[in-house]
Amino acid sequence: MFKKTEIGEHLPDNGRVLITCKNGNVMALRNVYDDEHVASLKSLLELAEQAGCIVVQKGKQRV
Repeated sequence: MFKKTEIGEHLPDNGRVLITCKNGNVMALRNVYDDEHVASLKSLLELAEQAGCIVVQKGKQRV
């Protein structure tokens, strides 16, 4: 796509962007919209549990 040093030309003036790099090149850009959140699966599960949800692996029973 383009080199990391050229990233400024492709970023929006406002907002959040996810950037995927490979071998020093930017491979993908994706806008993160106001109604979206970015988190690891572990963080998402922790937030769900803090909100009172019960997270159970498929095929297993909660003890």
